[in-house]
Amino acid sequence: MNSSFFLVKWLFMAMDWVYRQMCSLFSEGGWVVVLTIFLFTLSIKLLTIFSDIKSRKSSIQMQAIQPDIERLKKKYGNDPQKLNMEQRKLMKEKGVSTLGGCLPMLIMMPLLFMFFAAFRAWSNQQALALILKSDYNPAVNQLAFNADAIETFARSRFLWITNIWRPDNLARGGTLMNAQSFWTTFAAGSDVKDFIFYNNNTEALNRVLYELHFFTKTFAEDGTVQYVIANDGGAAFKTAYEVFIQPIASNTELIGGAFENMSNGYAILPILAGATTFLTSWITQRSQEKLTKKGTDDKNNPAAQSKSMGKVMMFLMPAMSIFFCYQYDSTFAFYWIFSNVISLAVTLILNATVFKKMQQEAVEVIKK
Repeated sequence: MNSSFFLVKWLFMAMDWVYRQMCSLFSEGGWVVVLTIFLFTLSIKLLTIFSDIKSRKSSIQMQAIQPDIERLKKKYGNDPQKLNMEQRKLMKEKGVSTLGGCLPMLIMMPLLFMFFAAFRAWSNQQALALILKSDYNPAVNQLAFNADAIETFARSRFLWITNIWRPDNLARGGTLMNAQSFWTTFAAGSDVKDFIFYNNNTEALNRVLYELHFFTKTFAEDGTVQYVIANDGGAAFKTAYEVFIQPIASNTELIGGAFENMSNGYAILPILAGATTFLTSWITQRSQEKLTKKGTDDKNNPAAQSKSMGKVMMFLMPAMSIFFCYQYDSTFAFYWIFSNVISLAVTLILNATVFKKMQQEAVEVIKK
């Protein structure tokens, strides 16, 4: 995480800070995580609403100048260079931006990847934080979760989701990060020492990860102890880790059954993510169709091109939403659903107010 893009790091740290502040004001629980996600999603949407309005205005303005563009095509049809120059001149005079329609995508795609990376880091931090809540039992030479860890895990529940930091899906044993996932995340994927949480809890994590055989000890030339990731591919760690998680994994009051056979949820969030993505795309597509029908059916018409692309995305994006939200943490799924719902609300409000008048004016211009 220390080596991540600085905006991702800032976003992660901001969400984590707000979450901790809210936990100090309220009792901890999954609902505090969800509320934190909603507040951040709402804030981002408010910041990007102006680009959305600009994009929609650009589409309407583009439709309004279609008669002028058609006349230019007839006049300069045999001279593509001249036609292109005159079209740009016309759009500049009318205040139509060529990039206006692409603006939301140019802004939202980087934000999507930033949020995705930040939520992954946030979830991984919780996995590291949970293993810190352990005690070493010299009698059996093993680590075990203490009572605080059990309570912490219990606070990760939200509605039907046992652990909000894990995916809401039907995969067996999905309530806790298993040994293979832990090793892949913190050893094979990236060094655990790159995580901010590790740097803030180095000594304590070194102790726990060493007892779990994740680390081995080496000695520097000056005699200081250094902890390095075990070079056995995680074989010893995986065995120790599976024993380590048993106090929680076998707790029927928390899990409700055997850890190996329990899913973390019922795949409700991925379905909601796909449904809200489709509904948002469908409403947007309907708005585009109203504009296109008022103009021309020419395939070169930007509005018609946008309509065609919108139909493809209307089915592609929901499928992608379901896939990603099924595979990755519930926190990201909540962000995706909140983002869709807020976008849908903004679209409906703008359609009923700002753009309704602009569309009527555009139709009057076209009829003339």
